[in-house]
Amino acid sequence: MNSASTDGLAGSTLGVALFGLTVVLAYCGGIVLAGVGAMSAVSIAGRSFWSSPILGDYELVEIGIAVAGSLFLPYCQVTRGHIVVDFFTLKASPSVIRWLDRFGSLLMAVALLVVAWRTVVGCVDILRSGETSMLMGVPIWIGYAAAVPGVCIAGVVALAQAAGVAFPGASVESAGYE
Repeated sequence: MNSASTDGLAGSTLGVALFGLTVVLAYCGGIVLAGVGAMSAVSIAGRSFWSSPILGDYELVEIGIAVAGSLFLPYCQVTRGHIVVDFFTLKASPSVIRWLDRFGSLLMAVALLVVAWRTVVGCVDILRSGETSMLMGVPIWIGYAAAVPGVCIAGVVALAQAAGVAFPGASVESAGYE
């Protein structure tokens, strides 16, 4: 193991690039989430004061939250923010835990990349069919397409973690190794 993977201060070039990309995507997700919140506030105010909400506001909330959630996934993956049940590994050695974490990252990569693949397939099918939301007529494929980058990058990050790529700020202690 090199010092970059144990000191928590540095990372490999790939790790640094992927980490930076996850941060950018998380900020984009935050912007989408803030936009959904602002739109909801405007719609609620319109409904309360002028009996005129934004028509189909829940359609935009549905699409926006799905997109924001997908954009948060890569950062959650790179910072190991997913829930970990370590009951069975409390007495395991650091090398066993490291192996299990890498194997778990590989499984996560497979799952995320399959979800990304199926999201692309669904996006193309919905684009071909011309399906739109009921009230606003927003093309549904746009939400699918906007969700793909986050899921893909999360899968790539998980694959890199499975391969042992060092990420900035990822120390042995933060990964649960003692």
